Amino acid sequence: MPEALVIPGLIAIDPHRWDGRGQAEIVRGALAGKADLPELSDWKRELWLIPREVARRLGVRPPEERADLSPYPRLRARLAEAALVVVDEATVGKAAFAGYMTISVSYHRVASGGSLEVHDGEVARGFSGEYGDLLAQAAGDLDSEEDRSPGHRALERAFDRVLRALAGGALSLYDVDFADFAAHLRSPEFAGFEAELAEIEAQGGERRPLAESLLAALDAATDDEVALPGGYVARRVREPAFTLRPRGVLTVSGEPIAVPADERWLVDDVEAFMPAARKARIDQSFARHRSQTEAPRRVGLAVLVAVVVVVSAVLLLR
Repeated sequence: MPEALVIPGLIAIDPHRWDGRGQAEIVRGALAGKADLPELSDWKRELWLIPREVARRLGVRPPEERADLSPYPRLRARLAEAALVVVDEATVGKAAFAGYMTISVSYHRVASGGSLEVHDGEVARGFSGEYGDLLAQAAGDLDSEEDRSPGHRALERAFDRVLRALAGGALSLYDVDFADFAAHLRSPEFAGFEAELAEIEAQGGERRPLAESLLAALDAATDDEVALPGGYVARRVREPAFTLRPRGVLTVSGEPIAVPADERWLVDDVEAFMPAARKARIDQSFARHRSQTEAPRRVGLAVLVAVVVVVSAVLLLR
């Protein structure tokens, strides 16, 4: 069973599990190990985003400038890499009116549907509707029912591919996840993330030669299954080009969206990536959550006891 391999900015083979093992995609490039495809199927919300440079023009401070991060230089540097900034709907309206790019992404698990829209400064393009109509088109003109199976992270991959097509390849759903993380990070978490980044940085230095040899072998691969250094067996998944059009309850704004073919590499049974600092941070987060949920219960119990005592006293005095 291969280990997870995470070297930020180079490669990430990470099943994103709390423990155990699972299937992992080989993610390469600037956002590898820094962001992931968000779990859209668990969403019940909408995000509005604008590019970092647009946020500055509109007087919106980026996340790394909204708190004192001087004691956490790694975290501050990481947040400053985010290409997008999460804003409110009113700010998105101002940006669109001024002719700037804006992005909105939504999903509601109860309705099993969502939307994606990119306003490039002139026109808005995107889609809205149920995920089934989206995935059916993303499957393309394939031969067998097995080929048409949704596969690993199919919903997120479909949103990601459409977003990259609309943004000319400059932005992806990984950028959305990065911005979402930066927007919702809170001060009690700063120290934990700083420690985690330091640990991953130290591990990455030791494992970089393995990662570079793995990537070289992957670039040279001609088959759709290849054994890689480190005990990884990677399987290529080819995703056909498709043109997203209105279908069923799915609506498409603007012209039909041409989405180019794509491919990715998957590795099965990868161990969970859990540095010691990450586990400590997660444990602390759970402890804070428990204390926050238990405090109202304790208050409620105290109030109930007080009420019982008062009522009992009144009854005794009668």
